[in-house]
Amino acid sequence: MFELRKAPRINVTWRGAVKFDHDKFVPIRIINISNSGLLLLCPMALLADGEYELVLEVPNIDNLPNAMYQVNCTVVQTHSVLSGEHFRVGVKFVNIASIHRDLINAWVSLVSKFDPK
Repeated sequence: MFELRKAPRINVTWRGAVKFDHDKFVPIRIINISNSGLLLLCPMALLADGEYELVLEVPNIDNLPNAMYQVNCTVVQTHSVLSGEHFRVGVKFVNIASIHRDLINAWVSLVSKFDPK
């Protein structure tokens, strides 16, 4: 099977939260991530083409114990599919600090380097 996506992605099991109206944060789980976006599991539906604020817990690239970065970003939903009790939601980054983008790029680059595809 040929990969048609523009950006390579890596599988992860990271935690995070999505902010809904009235500062309500809902826990999410990040399934995979790329330089341009991510796939998450959320118990609530996100509006099509809606912009959302996310908070991600991204491990230190050296995998040091208890070394996590809080990455704040703004995303827009690209697609959503109900899968069991959660929605599998694809989003692309709209706004993310350059230092946090560099951290994600480092993870994608590192894991892609060792991926036996």
